[in-house]
Amino acid sequence: MASRAMASPRPATLVLAALAGGSAFFSASQLFTGPALPVPTASRVARAARNRGYEGLYQPFGPDTYKKEGEPDEVTGYSVVNAQRLDLYDWGINLNGDKLDNLEEYYEEALIGKGGMPEGSAIFLKDLILKSYFVRRWDSSGFPGQKDRNFTGPNFQPSEADFEKALRKMKRNILTKSNFVGKDDGQGWTWLVAHQSPGGLTLVTHRSPPFGQRPLALIKDGDVEKFFVRVYWPRLFMRLHKFQLWGGKARQFPYPVRMAEGFQKKKG
Repeated sequence: MASRAMASPRPATLVLAALAGGSAFFSASQLFTGPALPVPTASRVARAARNRGYEGLYQPFGPDTYKKEGEPDEVTGYSVVNAQRLDLYDWGINLNGDKLDNLEEYYEEALIGKGGMPEGSAIFLKDLILKSYFVRRWDSSGFPGQKDRNFTGPNFQPSEADFEKALRKMKRNILTKSNFVGKDDGQGWTWLVAHQSPGGLTLVTHRSPPFGQRPLALIKDGDVEKFFVRVYWPRLFMRLHKFQLWGGKARQFPYPVRMAEGFQKKKG
């Protein structure tokens, strides 16, 4: 009985134990002492980024600002081509709401493109134009009113003709100086503005500085055709990520905060 209890382990058991130990050792060596695990390549991702026009917008400030090909990105972990850090992006000209002394430069900065419909990295603006200008009418305040749902694409989806129609309406409003928000200050500028509301972003136009809003572009009276022929939509998309315009002339926040009656206390 004792001899049976002290019998040697079966060969299969020894093989399994050896395999398990070897696997554990290999994993530990890769984790602590071995070379770094290979990062998945993303040539397909890089090609897609180039096709969408990202490289056309994010210009480096010098030849050494690009990463080396195949260097992993800190955020995604994927291998990227010609990627830059966020602080190296070309954010463009900023407006000073107290002075507004660089409007001409701000205007010209957006006129380095080929016009047409927004594409590539600015494709979001294409949808935003459809949402804001494919409408039946505007309300008395200059905001889009009743929307037009008669899309002409398959399965009642928007077609390219619908996008073109919305862009033409946008251009017509600017040409005729109609359906704009606020008053006309007589300075000869139309401001294209991203208006934030509970319903999301909407494009509207102003004829005076849109304090409290996000300006995307300036269109000069008499040069409307020039703007739509030469507009660089990625520049407008970049401006969509900037701060609202504030300045000394802005006296009241667009959405005043009113305290409930129960929280209002009389002084004295």
